[in-house]
Amino acid sequence: MKSKEIELIEKRYFEEIYFFVEKNLAWFLERLKSKNKIKKDWLGVFKATSREAYNKSSELDIGAERVVHNLFGQYRIFAVNSSPIGSDLMFETPDAFIHLEIKTATDSNPADFKGKIQIAQNQTTYGIDKTARGNYYPFIPSLPKVYSNGKICLTYVIQIIHNNLENLPKIIVLFSIPNGLLKSTYGNCINAGKHMKELNRLHSRGDIRFLYKKAKRFQNLKGEPQRIKVIYPKKYSKKLLKDYLGLEEL
Repeated sequence: MKSKEIELIEKRYFEEIYFFVEKNLAWFLERLKSKNKIKKDWLGVFKATSREAYNKSSELDIGAERVVHNLFGQYRIFAVNSSPIGSDLMFETPDAFIHLEIKTATDSNPADFKGKIQIAQNQTTYGIDKTARGNYYPFIPSLPKVYSNGKICLTYVIQIIHNNLENLPKIIVLFSIPNGLLKSTYGNCINAGKHMKELNRLHSRGDIRFLYKKAKRFQNLKGEPQRIKVIYPKKYSKKLLKDYLGLEEL
């Protein structure tokens, strides 16, 4: 497939995901808040078992994924796929397999946002051997760029940045991660991940930090439309973009 063809498909599903979530935004936000009704029943256990300090441990880490799964269960164009290798939310459409990642972070943990987002081997097709800084970093994705039935593999991320003490998120953003066939366009737009430095059984590092600030547009399409959309809030300031996305503008 040519680069433009790939990006046309990427953009089409990017827009579909955005509009479906945006259409159901009131329901989405209400379900994200539903944990608070029974907070006294789980908060003590959550604090006791979190790997990080409370202000850095996202209360939405598991729950947000449930909410998105419930939402897209109503979207019949996206048929759930049972492959053991892929994102926790994986769908098949007439011309693509879609891996939809839900990433949450608290506003006290900027290592997990502000221009970058953690992606694991089972969540992307984008392989590298060097980071954006030029450091050796063997990363072999576990997903095929195109599946054996000819359907392209696409990855999208919904990131929710929030504060555990507040009802509503600071920002909800949708990203389109380029297919690995587009590496000639976007290059090594990657930094080292968070996991152990040793290579795993697939002779690869386990994760990367994708630098969306270096790949924020569909560069092969006319007008270079954005690969990033803010879902919430509907009206946002430049300060919000800078504080949470590390971007001056979209």
